[in-house]
Amino acid sequence: MDHQANAHGDHHDVHLPDPSIWPLVVGVAALFLGAALIYWSRVDDQTFAGPLLGAAIVSTLIAVFGWAYEDGQMRKKAAMGGHGQAAPTRYTQVVTFALAEGKLEQARKSGIIHDLESSDNQLRDLDGFQDLRIIVSPAATGPSQVLVETTWSDREGLATYEETRQTMLDIIARHTDEVVPGTVQVFDMEVIRDTKDVTFRFGTGAAFTVIAALMLGGFMVGAGLNLFASESTGTGGGGAATPAPVGDPFRVVATDNKFDKKEIVAGPNAEITITLVNRGRAKHNIHFLDKKGGQTLAPGAEGAIIDGGMETKVTFTTPGPGDYYFLCDLHPDQMNGTFKVVEGGPTGSGGAASGGG
Repeated sequence: MDHQANAHGDHHDVHLPDPSIWPLVVGVAALFLGAALIYWSRVDDQTFAGPLLGAAIVSTLIAVFGWAYEDGQMRKKAAMGGHGQAAPTRYTQVVTFALAEGKLEQARKSGIIHDLESSDNQLRDLDGFQDLRIIVSPAATGPSQVLVETTWSDREGLATYEETRQTMLDIIARHTDEVVPGTVQVFDMEVIRDTKDVTFRFGTGAAFTVIAALMLGGFMVGAGLNLFASESTGTGGGGAATPAPVGDPFRVVATDNKFDKKEIVAGPNAEITITLVNRGRAKHNIHFLDKKGGQTLAPGAEGAIIDGGMETKVTFTTPGPGDYYFLCDLHPDQMNGTFKVVEGGPTGSGGAASGGG
């Protein structure tokens, strides 16, 4: 059996990019961006899609700049030869040998490989022991190669182990019928770069915290832009919406996709005029019914469909006291409410309450 000790001279460390959180942030931002665009194109509702779109854009921009900055820092470290702190020195002994043809199954069940695996418990009692690895390369024909590696935290631990009578070589010597003669080799080595210690620099909690902070900031920016857009929609000439009078009960403002009123109150048996202002981007109207899913409440109670930035008026005569229904014919599930006709309710175009029916 050959026992070879490897001497290490000058070596060149290979610098690999450090793990980064930014690709994950870019991926999540792209996912949210796609969801926002799909929702906006299908539902045409900027109340939700606006903040989501803003969050995705802000997250993407921050991630791109963060990733570029991090890459530049890693390049500088690599150029200066200071790419992180060196990992603690570790020592390992590698034993290789060949199993005779047809002996692999026997070695696994009760032979040499079984005994090598069983030695792990005894090794853990030795100072400095860290790990035992056994790697088998099965061969369809001919000998199968086996590699046994023990890892130690210091040189003294490895030296103490080699002085015992329970080393890998001792176990191999008890199974000469399974080992091909002359194939046993032993290497004592110092680990220069330990790839097993490379870990992701951001834990799960940190990753989710970064993503959540970026998304929250983006939502705030998107919500602010959405609010600004809603307030500025409809300004300009030609059919533009006019400012709402204070306390006008018959003025209804539609956005995507909701009315600003869930209830409209009017007096009975009186002619009223409802003004609908569309401040959304989608088309809307207002339609009064005798009940949900029922018929038009009165002649003229079905308003015209108008574009965003426009307004229209709906004039009809109210029926007797009772609870009725109104909705947008294009968005009936989201835009609806109750039309109450009560004694003393307002009439006309939304003036003061009348004295009765």
